[in-house]
Amino acid sequence: MRTFVSAAAVILSLLLTAVAVPTAWVDSNIVREDGFVRLTAALGKDQAFQHSLATAAVGSLESSIELPAAAEQLAAGILEDAAASMQSWPEFPGAWDDTIRKSHQLNFTDPSSVTEETPAPTSLILDVGPLVGLMAARLTAAIGLPLDVADAALINIGAPSQRQLVERAAAFAPLWWVPALGALVSLCLAFVAARRRSRLAVFAGFGFAVVAAVWTVSAGIATAVVGGMSSGNPVAEVFKREFMAACQAGFGQWVVLALAGAAGIAALGAVAWAVSFGRRRAV
Repeated sequence: MRTFVSAAAVILSLLLTAVAVPTAWVDSNIVREDGFVRLTAALGKDQAFQHSLATAAVGSLESSIELPAAAEQLAAGILEDAAASMQSWPEFPGAWDDTIRKSHQLNFTDPSSVTEETPAPTSLILDVGPLVGLMAARLTAAIGLPLDVADAALINIGAPSQRQLVERAAAFAPLWWVPALGALVSLCLAFVAARRRSRLAVFAGFGFAVVAAVWTVSAGIATAVVGGMSSGNPVAEVFKREFMAACQAGFGQWVVLALAGAAGIAALGAVAWAVSFGRRRAV
């Protein structure tokens, strides 16, 4: 009976861990604003994405301002430079950070802040308003005329169905501690009930390693599935590709730590098993 209880508790612990760790990663790196900013920091250095983003921001600015004929040629040169190399401007990192934070706030809208005057967006969006504002500031300094531009410049980067997934993640990811606590309690119960705890540690370590392998395969499948969803928007396509690559790399670091922990548990169990076996032979 004790063996059955121990085995069942280990299996339950593995299943709960399989849910808890990815959920905790999503909460830490996607749902939380600071984690999302860190995760997407590399996108601010990606040349292809930033060129597409700058081009979209330039188009948004051009459609929202009217300049005197005398200033049009100078403005055209500044906008052309922005489209080609805005990421090299010293003010760009701060504007990119603001872009990511504003976009995160729009995509992870607090339900209590939604009103008839400020409804929640219906799709995933990227707010390039800070980048547009940066270009407007450059234009103002060059031509000496104040420019009135909107604070927000929205680009759709996902369908409504994808936004629903984000909303579900925002609702359930913060509850990662529930399966994590259940996994810990189940593992403790397994060791309490086990007749030979050293063997249990070895098998548990191998079990956690298998779970880590499942995470890796699942992350690759999720990346491929999301990559196969066409948005019809060049900016969205580049953002999606680079964002999913960043997610896979970031979660991969957690998988490596999990594998190290699993190896440690299995190694301790193997050492204890060997010591116990040696003592029995000596007797």
